[in-house]
Amino acid sequence: MPGPPPTPSRLVELKGNPSKKRLNGAEPEPTRGAPRPPANLKGEALAEWGRIVPELDRLGLLSRVDRAYLVAYVEAWAVFDSAREAMAEYGPLVAGRDGGLVKNPAAQVMRDAADLMIKFGSRFGLSPSDRTRLSVAPESESGPDAQVLSLLS
Repeated sequence: MPGPPPTPSRLVELKGNPSKKRLNGAEPEPTRGAPRPPANLKGEALAEWGRIVPELDRLGLLSRVDRAYLVAYVEAWAVFDSAREAMAEYGPLVAGRDGGLVKNPAAQVMRDAADLMIKFGSRFGLSPSDRTRLSVAPESESGPDAQVLSLLS
C-alpha cells in the first residue's frame, strides 16, 4: 500500500489528533529510557550522544530500542563536524588534479551528513520545526506528585 508509513500512536498523541483518527490501542510500547551508547562510539559522536540523549530522555521521547537511530544521528553529526573542520581549514575551493580550483569534496560530505542528521534527528524532534509538531506535559503535571494527585482525585 503506497503512501507514508503510519505515525506511531505516541507521536499522534504528542502532535494532537485533530482528525480524530482511530489509534491502535494494541501498539507495542518498548521499554522507555535512554539506551546505552555502543562501546566503540568515540570522539564527537560520543560527545553529541552526551548532549542530546539526557534531554530526549527527560522529555520522555526515548526507548531502549532507539539506539540504532541515535547512533546513526550522532555518527552523522561527527562526520558533518569533521567535514566542517576541513572546510574551515582548506576553504570551499581546493587544488584539483590539473592544478585548477575545484569544489572542496568536504562540501558534499557535509551535505550528505546533514541530510542524514535531518532524517534521523526529525524522529526525535531535534529541529525547531519538528518540535512545533510535538507537545509534552509540563513537568509539574507529569512527575510523581502529579501521579499521587491523580490517584486522589
